Amino acid sequence: MYAIIVGAGRAGEAIAAWLINAGHEVTVVDRSVAKCESLEDSFGGVAVLGDGAEHGVLAKAGANRADVLIAATGMDDVNLVSCQMAMHRFSVGHTIAVIQNAEYEELFQNLGVSTVINATKLITDNMMSALSGIKEENS
Repeated sequence: MYAIIVGAGRAGEAIAAWLINAGHEVTVVDRSVAKCESLEDSFGGVAVLGDGAEHGVLAKAGANRADVLIAATGMDDVNLVSCQMAMHRFSVGHTIAVIQNAEYEELFQNLGVSTVINATKLITDNMMSALSGIKEENS
């Protein structure tokens, strides 16, 4: 499988490492020179410097042959545009977007993003579960 990950933050880098260790081909796109250099040091030639919402940058990353594009920046708008570009300009078969604002989940789904991961909901659900456990221990 060939995956493009837009965003080299903690999540993007961790997903890249997991996929590479599983034997998959990965390219990570990020606007930060420092993050791209760090990825190059860790994994070799897997980084493309640029904005993952731009056609030329995704083309350079090899979106025309990608099986999946994972948009994991901290910006919902960039994640949405990256997924739309991958789907409609490069015919990428599967897109995954991480969203911060829960209000956008339905929009992303309606626009055809294959998998929408609501980061805020994951965090709050885990936090509530942990707090419920504490509450039960103290009862």
